[in-house]
Amino acid sequence: MEEQKSKLPVILIIIIVLLLAGIGFVTWKYLEMEKAKTEAEGNVTAVNAEKAKLFTQLDELELAIAEQKGQNEELDQVLMERQAEIEELRVSLAQSNARAADVGKYRKQIEVLTEQIQEYIRQNARLSHQVDSLGYLEKAKQMRLDTMDVLNYQKTRLIEELSQQVEIGSQLRISDVRVTAFNSRQKEVSKAKQIHQIGVTGTMLKNTLTKAGQKTVFMRITTPSGIVITQSPSNQFEFEEKTIMYSAKKDLQYNNVDTKVEMFYNIGEGQLEPGLYKVTLFTEGREAGNGVIEFR
Repeated sequence: MEEQKSKLPVILIIIIVLLLAGIGFVTWKYLEMEKAKTEAEGNVTAVNAEKAKLFTQLDELELAIAEQKGQNEELDQVLMERQAEIEELRVSLAQSNARAADVGKYRKQIEVLTEQIQEYIRQNARLSHQVDSLGYLEKAKQMRLDTMDVLNYQKTRLIEELSQQVEIGSQLRISDVRVTAFNSRQKEVSKAKQIHQIGVTGTMLKNTLTKAGQKTVFMRITTPSGIVITQSPSNQFEFEEKTIMYSAKKDLQYNNVDTKVEMFYNIGEGQLEPGLYKVTLFTEGREAGNGVIEFR
């Protein structure tokens, strides 16, 4: 009985040691599993980051292809094929598991594809340079032709401008235009209801560029309301490619010297309204002079 009592503490110690060993083993396994889990999560994160970089590279390749399209039909065909490969890689990369080996495989494929596309772009740049050189030579030839056209145009314009200057210089002018109004007794008046006649005087100036001969002067009287006073609706003449009314006309002999101009227009008394009247003189299809008068 005493011998059994003496063995009991030993057994308890053994049991405790075994329990502690078991707990230690379980703890070690747990820590190992957590370590493996952490490493696995780290690997997944690293692989996903690498996949994101590869997607960015694919985006850059597509952008490079888009910038090169439309420059060369043959190159466009090759770029379209590479575009299709990029799309296939994008789908495969998106569907692949997070394994470093798979990512490495796609990385190599993208590197090869990148080098191919860059080589195509370099070739196209060389071809474009050659085409640009030919275009430059052709442009230089065209510039010489254009320069000749410009010189001819300038000569033509100079002749036209000189002709216009001569035409303008030959235009007749009537200066010192004076407008007066008279009643039936030929007395100068300013009341509208008393006016029987409007008279206009002036001087057609000397102009050696104008041919001497008979000149027709048209007088156009405009009322304050904008109506042209005339005796007949058929009193019309050409002015600046238009047909306009005139009040009176007169033929005079012009000999390239200052020539007096004197014209009259008869009006029945009481027919005019008060206000400002404008009198314009025309000859040879151009305005030669003008004056105004105001009636009360």
